[in-house]
Amino acid sequence: MQYFHTQNELKKLILAGYPLIYIVTDDQRPVMQTIHEVVKSCTSAGFSLYTWNEVSGLYDEQKKEVKHLNSEESLRYLNALDSDSIVVLHDFHNFIKNDKRSVQNLKECLMKIKQPISPMFKVARYEKDYKPHNKTIIITAPNATVPPELNKLMHIIHFERPGLLEIETILKEFAKEEDFYDEENHTQILQASLGLTETEIINAYSYSIISNKKIDPPVVKRQKKQIIEKSGLLEYEEPSMSLEDVGGLNNLLNWIKKRKIAYDEQRREKYKLDYPKGLLMTGIQGCGKSFTAKAIASYFQVPFLKMDMGSLMNKWVGESESNIRNALSVAESIAPSVLFIDEIEKGIADPSSGNSHEVSNRILSTLLTWLQEKTAPVFVVATSNNIDKLPPELLRKGRFDEIFFIDLPDEKSRADIFTLKLKKKRQNPDHFDTASLAKLSLGFSGAEIESAVNEALFEAAYQDIELSTNLIKDELNRTSPLSISMKDKIEEIKLWAEENYIRKAY
Repeated sequence: MQYFHTQNELKKLILAGYPLIYIVTDDQRPVMQTIHEVVKSCTSAGFSLYTWNEVSGLYDEQKKEVKHLNSEESLRYLNALDSDSIVVLHDFHNFIKNDKRSVQNLKECLMKIKQPISPMFKVARYEKDYKPHNKTIIITAPNATVPPELNKLMHIIHFERPGLLEIETILKEFAKEEDFYDEENHTQILQASLGLTETEIINAYSYSIISNKKIDPPVVKRQKKQIIEKSGLLEYEEPSMSLEDVGGLNNLLNWIKKRKIAYDEQRREKYKLDYPKGLLMTGIQGCGKSFTAKAIASYFQVPFLKMDMGSLMNKWVGESESNIRNALSVAESIAPSVLFIDEIEKGIADPSSGNSHEVSNRILSTLLTWLQEKTAPVFVVATSNNIDKLPPELLRKGRFDEIFFIDLPDEKSRADIFTLKLKKKRQNPDHFDTASLAKLSLGFSGAEIESAVNEALFEAAYQDIELSTNLIKDELNRTSPLSISMKDKIEEIKLWAEENYIRKAY
């Protein structure tokens, strides 16, 4: 594999004498391959390479010898070596996270292998064991665990997932002996593989070959969906609806249609367009924010990734920042994609509250930095039911391209929604008086209109008769919409949108 950036960074850090490098990775295979290539490229320096894990101990990679040493003994062994050396500690985060003695042992080793440049700064207790050689300890782990004792002594590298160049190398290896894919599917296979680790790509290709006798993009995508969802941070979907399935929201939809131009490489280059960052939708519940997000992904013809901030906070207490970084990294690696962040306020601290959680503050910082600096074509669609509780720095231009207010649908939009919902239920809208239904459903959200059609269908099935306008009207008359039951709250939301000049979606 050719992870050029990581290889070059590793080589520079090792030659510069960095004593501790922490590599965050989900896949050790390409990491070790990269380290081996770095060691080969440093042959003039004569580096010895050792790897350690808890099960088998210390392994000499050049001599192919195992030394059954625990972590403490392995660090002492490194101190005693009379050569330039690298020791890779696999999954050592478990030790430095839960065992203070392991932290102190590691720090003691680092103090002995890295001496100050000037004699006046030498410390006697470390000088007696000092060997004048370049020695580096590399930790590989799935997430970054940095004890405060080691904070200033380590350098962290996030080992990215394979890009198109690495994936193409894997694909060519599979096709060496037998033609396992059609050339016209080459680009689709590469795109389907983005976001997977090297091991996951190999497994997905092998599964596809066993299933279909070839590497088939849809099969790889199905494996990719299952793999991405294992983390519990993202849901993967390829929606089939279109923008025409969205009732009303004409201002928003026209805005979206213009943004698709940026995904046309020729026009983007001609007009020097940037990839759109995304949008934030706020407004009345049940007015189609989630449905619209899926329609956008379908219109852009890209994967739809959903991040549930509430689930993130509940499930990963203590590791939320690391996991949100991983989720954002996955979204970037399979770009172009749409990342849907539902109810974004659930994972972000309320700035007006004195109870802002430290984790929420760090998540906000991570998210703000990523939204501002991301260059990958990840179109973020976020929703918020309490936008007035969000910090102002999230709402300013540069994080999102636009903020849209989703109000209750007007009469024309309600008629369009009735037409769409009836078509969805395989009913002919021409057989219904959608104009009168639109008048009667004043104050209804799109979700409430859909519910009325569904209830009317059950009534028709119960009576064993055809669905009719009157049956739907009966359901509308029996329903008390949110605009009535939560009138004060909705008026408050509308007033906030007007006072802050939020762009209307209708």
